[in-house]
Amino acid sequence: MKITKFFTPLIMVLLVTGSLSSIAQTSKHPNIVIIMADDMGHGDLSITGGKTPTPNIDNILDQGVRFTNFMTNPVCSPTRGALLTGQHPLRIGAGPETGGNLDPKIVNFGNYFQKEGYNTGLFGKWHNSPSPNEVPGSNTINQYGFNRFVGFYAGAVDYFSKASTGWFHDDKLIENELDYSTDLISKYAIEFMDKSKNENKPFLCYVPFNAVHGPHVVKEELLKRVPADILNKVKNPKTFEEYRRTVINIPEWKKYNAQKYNDDSWNAKLPDISPEEKAMLYSAVIISLDDNVGLIMDYLKKNNLLENTIVLFLSDNGGTEYAGNNAPFRGFKHSLYEGGIHSAAGMMIPQTVLASPKKNISQMCAALDVFPTIAELSKAKQKLPANLDGISMVNLMKGKSSSKAPRYLYWAWRDHDVLRSDQWKLFRYVDKVELYDVQNDVAESKEVSKENPEVVKKMLQQIAIESKKYGVASIHQPLNIKPTQAKPEGKVLAIDLSSENDLKKQSIKIIKKEFAILADYYLEYDVKVDAQSDLSFCYFSPIRGTSGIFNEKMGVDLDGKLLQSPTAFDGNWKHVAVGLSSYSPLKFGDFALTYKFKKAGKTTVYLDNIRIKNLKGQVIYEIAADDVDKKSIKAANASMVDLK
Repeated sequence: MKITKFFTPLIMVLLVTGSLSSIAQTSKHPNIVIIMADDMGHGDLSITGGKTPTPNIDNILDQGVRFTNFMTNPVCSPTRGALLTGQHPLRIGAGPETGGNLDPKIVNFGNYFQKEGYNTGLFGKWHNSPSPNEVPGSNTINQYGFNRFVGFYAGAVDYFSKASTGWFHDDKLIENELDYSTDLISKYAIEFMDKSKNENKPFLCYVPFNAVHGPHVVKEELLKRVPADILNKVKNPKTFEEYRRTVINIPEWKKYNAQKYNDDSWNAKLPDISPEEKAMLYSAVIISLDDNVGLIMDYLKKNNLLENTIVLFLSDNGGTEYAGNNAPFRGFKHSLYEGGIHSAAGMMIPQTVLASPKKNISQMCAALDVFPTIAELSKAKQKLPANLDGISMVNLMKGKSSSKAPRYLYWAWRDHDVLRSDQWKLFRYVDKVELYDVQNDVAESKEVSKENPEVVKKMLQQIAIESKKYGVASIHQPLNIKPTQAKPEGKVLAIDLSSENDLKKQSIKIIKKEFAILADYYLEYDVKVDAQSDLSFCYFSPIRGTSGIFNEKMGVDLDGKLLQSPTAFDGNWKHVAVGLSSYSPLKFGDFALTYKFKKAGKTTVYLDNIRIKNLKGQVIYEIAADDVDKKSIKAANASMVDLK
């Protein structure tokens, strides 16, 4: 009895001490859950005025810190790259277009928190490097620092069949997991969190859902839950199976499903669906997303993990024109108006991590701020990389300023680039600018450049600084490089052109060369056109579709002139250098000569010294004689000739 009395208090002390130690260790390393929607518009949530109930996502924004000025990118890969690395996507080959091949040596929150002792998992869409199934030898998600991966690499996936680049469990391709992908993503995320909990390890769980990206394939029971004011507008509704087949309108996906289910009727053409039907299907996909966010939140709550888990919600870009709602903003996905880049976002933070943070952050924040923010909130031991462009949002949550200097965000996109501050937003095109006071005109309804010339001047100075900082070889502005003289030598490529009555723009494929573009790449070549030529213009460039990539808005030479503009040819050699940034990180396989006659006639165009360089002056690709496509130049009446 005496022994028992002695040990009872000792055991109690040990239990209490052990419990306190566990609490201290847990609070020292908060769990992190990052939930990303795909193509969800700012106004798609019920908390922002959407018609479809989204109580679970709303709760994150309502109960947590809500960011009312949160910026992303107009398409998904750049946002995902920025989110992962805290770097501007143009620096890391992740934009402005989709795709790319993120270098696993770049520090991202996966490998960073893995080194901090976290279990790291990614469940859903990646879209920052090619699938090993599509490009053998490509990096797997595990090589980026994620202990566990279930999901897909591509930009979109059939919600049931997982066609496209396939469905993976770590590095293994899984071909028979036909359950609804949104459900599978939350299922495996919860399994991962539960395993980490049982191992008493902190976890970082990144959940980039495929919803609400198309194709809007839904489960039958979801259609029954669509709000009546959306559902009742649908006249003569189709069957569930007809809807499923209709929205899978991509030929390779239809072929895949026909083979998968041994049913050739998948290949049959079905009538298009109405805008009301699209809204119904879109609403059902939103319901499914919110349900699965709810499952994740319920798991955290039931297992007492919310008390020590940071939860972030955001979307990768704005909603699409298909059915998305970006209210109150102008524009959609693929646009740099606010509707394409302004995301609803919120972060739940336990009091043990940050006591009483501000409820609403109105200052401009961005996806690239997430990595430094969660690193600071988790009190990570490692130093962050010095080259981060993101800024921790913790000071803003504490009611302080995030930095002393005014903040600017920069985007390059197709035929323009954009600079944004908290108040002003400048669009720079080849021939004009647009200015909006986004602090007082969130809908960008009034263009105010004429009323604010000093603001325009200052913003133009700053956009030049930002463009240079991120190494952008602009496609719609003259390159900031030293002009050089044309230096043709040896054999040059001669292309004979003629036209009797066809005065339309035409392109002739000449060179076959596979290559990928990065934001700091530019094309240079030497060209000569016969004097007094009947050509209106001609230029050499990569092909997209059947035509060269430059047009009346893109493709500006060093002299500030568009290559596709009326030109007086003098018969002398000229050196051309033009930026390619807007097409990063896309891949190309062919080059063409694009031209237009102003009247019937004929001429000869000569080309030499065709190279792609970066802004450091390094030659990335050089076109050699072997790259000249013999079939193409024969058809184009072209040949290699000695320099005259």
